[in-house]
Amino acid sequence: MKNWKKTSLLTTFIILVLLIGSFYAFNITVSMPSSNIEFSPEEAINKFNPEYIGEKPNNIIVFMADGMGFSHLSLALLTQQSENTPSVWQEFDVKGWHDARSAYGPLTDSEASATAIATGTSTSFGFIGLDQEGNTLKNVFELASDQQYNTAIVTDSYIWDGTPAAFVAHTKSEDDARDILTQIASSKLDLLFGELEDLGEGDVPEEEETLTILKKRFQLLDESLELPEHDSMSKPIAAIFDEDEIQDLNSSPNLTQLTDVALKYLSTKNKPFVLLVESEEMDAASHKNDSDRVISGLKSIQQTLSLVLDFSKMQGQTLVLFTADHETGGLAAVADFGDYPKLQIKWTTKDHTAAVVPLFAKGPGAECFTDIHRNWEIGNRLKKLIVKSDESYD
Repeated sequence: MKNWKKTSLLTTFIILVLLIGSFYAFNITVSMPSSNIEFSPEEAINKFNPEYIGEKPNNIIVFMADGMGFSHLSLALLTQQSENTPSVWQEFDVKGWHDARSAYGPLTDSEASATAIATGTSTSFGFIGLDQEGNTLKNVFELASDQQYNTAIVTDSYIWDGTPAAFVAHTKSEDDARDILTQIASSKLDLLFGELEDLGEGDVPEEEETLTILKKRFQLLDESLELPEHDSMSKPIAAIFDEDEIQDLNSSPNLTQLTDVALKYLSTKNKPFVLLVESEEMDAASHKNDSDRVISGLKSIQQTLSLVLDFSKMQGQTLVLFTADHETGGLAAVADFGDYPKLQIKWTTKDHTAAVVPLFAKGPGAECFTDIHRNWEIGNRLKKLIVKSDESYD
C-alpha cells in the first residue's frame, strides 16, 4: 500500500512538471543545422598555450552575460554555427561553470552575484559592493586603479544597473540611482558606455541632472563615438544612450560597436586595463520568455565576444573571462516532433533559477579558473591576477 502511494505521488509530480513545462512552451521553431564538427580531447589539451601558464595578464576583459545559462549556450551552439565552422565558444582554453548563489543560498540576484564576482565575497540580495553586515568591500576596479590600471565599463543596460554598479559602487539600495551615479562620478573609472532608464522615477534623476553628475568626471561623447584628440584624451570618457537604444546587432549603436570603441580608447592609454563588458539581453528576454529576443541577443553576444577574443589574440597579453551572474527563465531547447529535426524553445519560469552557469577563460591567467565552484571565487582569482606578488589585495 505504501509503495502504491509513493508511485502515485511520483506520477502526480511528473505530470505536474510536464503540465507546467507545456504551459510555458512557446511555439517558436528554430532550424538546427547539421554539423560534422569533430571534437578531439587531444586537440583541446594542445590548444592551451603553455607559454601563458603561470603568467599574469596585462589586461583583463570580463564579459558578463546577465541571465545566460547552459541552455542559452546550447541554443547558440545549435542555431548559430555554420557547418564545419568552429564556434567562438570553442576558442576558450578553459570551459567550466560556477554556482551563482547569494549568501542566502542557491538563488541570487544580479546585485549579489555581481558583487561576489567583483569583490570575492558572497553577500545578500540587493547589496552592491557590501558584505552581509553592510561593510564596504574593495572591488577589482578599485584594486586595479590602485595598481595603475585603466578601468572601463561597456553595457547594453542602464549604467547604474546591478552588474556594472557592483564594480564601482557600494550601497544597500539598488534603486538609488542618484547615489550610484554620484559614486560613479567620484570613482576612478576611465570609460563608461551604457543607457539611461526610468528617468525621473523614484530615485532616478532626470536626464539633465544625470548628465550633470557624470560631467564631473567624464567627457561625454556624441552619437558618432569619435574619440577626443590630443590633450582631451587625458580626461575619462562616457557615451550615454536612451533606454533600449542598445539591443541587438540591428541597433545603432550596438554592443559590438561600443566594445570596439572602448578597446581602441584603452589601447591608446599605454597602461594595463580591466574592462567589464555586460550584455543584459539574455536576462531581459528571459524574464519575458521572449524567444526571438534571445536569438537576437545571442548573435550580439557572439559577435562581441568574437571581437574581444580577436583583440586578445592580436594583443597577446589579455585574459578574456566569460561568465554570467545567474540563469533566468529555465530555458530548454527541445525537439519539435511535428517538424523534426527543428527544435522548440520552452520555458519553465520568468524568474531567476538556481542553475549553474558557464565560466570560460582564454589567455594568460586562464588556468586560474579551472577549478572554480562558487561565484565569489572568481573575484578572489581576479584580485590575485591584478596585484603584484608581494602585495596584499585586501
